[in-house]
Amino acid sequence: MFKYFSLKVSVWKIILLLGDVGLLFLSLMAGLFLNPKLDLYPWEYFIAYKLQFLMMGLVYLTVNYIGELYDYQRDYRRWRHLAQVFLAACIGVLANIVLFYFPMGKFVGRTLLVIQAFSYIILLTLWRYVFSSLALPERLQRRLLILGAGNSGTRILEAIRKRPKAGLDVRGFVDDDPKKIGTRIEGLPVLGDSSRLQELVSQYKVDLVVVAITHEKTQQLVNTLTRISWTGIEVVDMPNFYEHLAGKLPIDHLSDIWLLFNGLNKNKLYCRHLKRVMDLVVAGVLTVTHAPLMALIAAAIKWDSPGPVFYRQKRLGYEGHSFQLIKFRTMVHNAESFGPQFASENDPRITRVGRVLRKFRLDELPQLINVLKGEMSIIGPRPEREVFIREFRELVPVCRLGRRATDPDGTVVPCGVKEKIPYYSHRLLVKPGITGWAQVMYPYASSLEQTKEKLQYDLFYVKNIGFFLDMAILLKTVRIVLFGRGT
Repeated sequence: MFKYFSLKVSVWKIILLLGDVGLLFLSLMAGLFLNPKLDLYPWEYFIAYKLQFLMMGLVYLTVNYIGELYDYQRDYRRWRHLAQVFLAACIGVLANIVLFYFPMGKFVGRTLLVIQAFSYIILLTLWRYVFSSLALPERLQRRLLILGAGNSGTRILEAIRKRPKAGLDVRGFVDDDPKKIGTRIEGLPVLGDSSRLQELVSQYKVDLVVVAITHEKTQQLVNTLTRISWTGIEVVDMPNFYEHLAGKLPIDHLSDIWLLFNGLNKNKLYCRHLKRVMDLVVAGVLTVTHAPLMALIAAAIKWDSPGPVFYRQKRLGYEGHSFQLIKFRTMVHNAESFGPQFASENDPRITRVGRVLRKFRLDELPQLINVLKGEMSIIGPRPEREVFIREFRELVPVCRLGRRATDPDGTVVPCGVKEKIPYYSHRLLVKPGITGWAQVMYPYASSLEQTKEKLQYDLFYVKNIGFFLDMAILLKTVRIVLFGRGT
């Protein structure tokens, strides 16, 4: 870590920046030396216009900074983050076209710009992937303590162990329960109580403290965490850390206050204006280009089994408004003659053609009409049926163990009510979508527990909704359509 005046600059950020400068130079050299119009004097051309090329490079670096590409702890091997790098590179190219090609086309030249742009996009994406592959597993390994050895703490540990290449080295737990101190939980020691937190952070050279305490924190603990954070140690709560690791929200460890202050549906400009424009453009283009394919699918459905081509069903959308969802029929006619039920991956009601359509998500194509009508979005949580939403939102009592000194061991105290699947109604804060984060990460939900798991991905999307996340979901959806597989 370098210190320039009072600003701390990580050496890893400098490495990323220097790598970007190097690949910008390489992409520019590719544009100059591979340009047949400059085969006699490419280097002289570079010298003559060095100031303009410098300005182009600064535009690229500025876009990278705005796009948060200098977060050296981010794992750029993950599909979502790699998509963000690719899109930032494309935006940098578009910015340079607007700033330099149209006003100064004679200087930059179309052939030079095309070669440079393609080289830059490929090199930047590869560079970020290589950086994470080399730096994250060992060089950027972070030592951490988990504050709280209960269910919340063990769930964080489980999430970390599922990602062995995340560069996280858990040294142990800290817990105030005297029965746990000195024992091992899930193979890790409980090193002491919170009064020793500062000492343990120093002793084990900890970089990060994850606060996995769900009950109210004492003033002494808050003061200790504040002092630790002032020394440069990162302090993060369990839901935020789990979200970063798993790409979903741990609904059993959330609170209404956490959701309020962590910005569900915070990207209002994109949600209310830009997203609708994108929906209309994408849905309009796909409807026109896929019309022949949809005609073939309709014919295949009629040939395969008796019944209508389309399946219409009442679903609940944005803020609980109902609408008629349109899909290609993938099940036998009157598949729900015995009442509503979950569909499963190997559901016997699915037809032969329907199985193929579901595998490649082609049964969703008619929902482009729902998008054009404004009832749905291209991307969002899947619209659910009212009968299931009513069940999932049913209020059930919540109890906790007694905390008073006079409470006998095992005393259970009622403390309010909650939805059967907590925060399920938050899915209705945004328009439902044809595809979504839950669909590409956890395709099937055929039980209450699986629906709860899928909701965690939906809430992640609602909380983090934005252009880059939507683009990552679209890229994942394309992969599913092309190869018939999800994550």
